[in-house]
Amino acid sequence: MDTTQLMQIALDLVGFETIPDDSAIYVPGENIRRVLFGLDIGVAELLMAGNLGYDAVIAHHPVGLPHRAWRVFERHVALLTGAGIPESVARAAVAPKMATLRLNGSVTNYEQVPLAARRLGMPFMNVHAPLDELGRRVMQSTVDVLLLSAPDATLRDVTAVLGMLPAAQRAAVPVEVLLGDPDARAGKVLVCHGAYTNGGDAVARACFEHGIDTVIYIHIAPGDLASLQRDQRGQLIVTGHILGDAFGISPYISALRAQGIEVDVLSDILA
Repeated sequence: MDTTQLMQIALDLVGFETIPDDSAIYVPGENIRRVLFGLDIGVAELLMAGNLGYDAVIAHHPVGLPHRAWRVFERHVALLTGAGIPESVARAAVAPKMATLRLNGSVTNYEQVPLAARRLGMPFMNVHAPLDELGRRVMQSTVDVLLLSAPDATLRDVTAVLGMLPAAQRAAVPVEVLLGDPDARAGKVLVCHGAYTNGGDAVARACFEHGIDTVIYIHIAPGDLASLQRDQRGQLIVTGHILGDAFGISPYISALRAQGIEVDVLSDILA
């Protein structure tokens, strides 16, 4: 198998027709049988992979795409409008953070890890948005099934059902209610994930003001949480970054193994 096929497997899992801006094949490779997968890959992991005889390395998080990866944040617009929020409101909520992400992209040393992989002759790629979208679907469908059977389910019930998923059993950080009373009714729940990074206070606030009772993020900055707490409105559940990513990565690893690829993972949660 080659790196293009490894990427295509991820795209096919969610029906993406093109590689999103936060995912890339940095160093192409062929005849790949053994893969090392990591959430975050640096030069040290590339050296380790070479020393241990792997044929390719796959990262989840992007390392060489700051000039374009921020564009994926706009996917929040589709998530919000799909939940019934007006497009004008969705775009206004997304715009400030997307601008910040674009500016921050000029800070990153985007050459370091891809160039190291090239010099080492190690096939290297990262797959981000497709796996995050897959994880979003896993989480949303899990919550939707709960609410269909128990319309009055509480925030505690939502955290419990997510906590029963296999990856959650191995996670050190629990799924947690960060905003709202755990015994309050969850109501309408939207999983905001699969759009590069969390939507911050603006996206959550747009949800709370337009019919969404509970938002699920995989992480949130302390300042954004404090801003939402001052509003005294809405409910927020956070899964934890690594666990939230695991919900989409684990099925991809299983798909690779089903194709006969040996995959070792730099994570106890994803194992």
